[in-house]
Amino acid sequence: MKWKDKLKDFYKKRKEYIKKYLNENIDFTDVFDPFLDNKTDNPIMIIGEAPGENEVKQKSPFVGKAGENLNYLISLSGLNRKKHFLITNAFPFRTINENKNRTPKISELKIASKLLEGEINIVKPSLILLLGNSSIKAFSYLVPEVKNLKKCGFYDVDTEKFGKIKIGICYHPSPLAFNRKEIRESLEKFFKSLYQLTMENGQKKIMK
Repeated sequence: MKWKDKLKDFYKKRKEYIKKYLNENIDFTDVFDPFLDNKTDNPIMIIGEAPGENEVKQKSPFVGKAGENLNYLISLSGLNRKKHFLITNAFPFRTINENKNRTPKISELKIASKLLEGEINIVKPSLILLLGNSSIKAFSYLVPEVKNLKKCGFYDVDTEKFGKIKIGICYHPSPLAFNRKEIRESLEKFFKSLYQLTMENGQKKIMK
């Protein structure tokens, strides 16, 4: 079975996995990258926080204002969102409080990290981008070393679970964060360096 088919099957099972542990204050609408069939092999994986109201309505990650900011940042990289990036979240479903978005709890991120591990093992990304604190926290349950890495930078990490992997860490492009000049400029610099980084690491195939 090809990795894209495996991933589609995997996404179908996430809901039942989370419901074994968590049932309250979660919207279980499925949200996942709608351009899966367009992806190159070993795409760059972007891990955000959790779906919000707009993402649930469109059943697609990063489609609200943060999604507009992400599209702008991806345009700076010279890469293509539909083709070169697999976009996912630290927690796969919308977490809510009185029908308003809320940040996933630490306990929720810890449970969801096992799903993240399975997703990474299927996708085998050429590069993993952790955007924001929730993403970093969830990933730290799999690779503890990331807690000691600074924003915004790229790192080669030798991990127990995934072997040698390349990780990028930066801020989440939420409207609140993106309106801060220093954060916006850090994100812009981070994404501008992506094209050169992929070429320097012999990953020219990602451009096909």
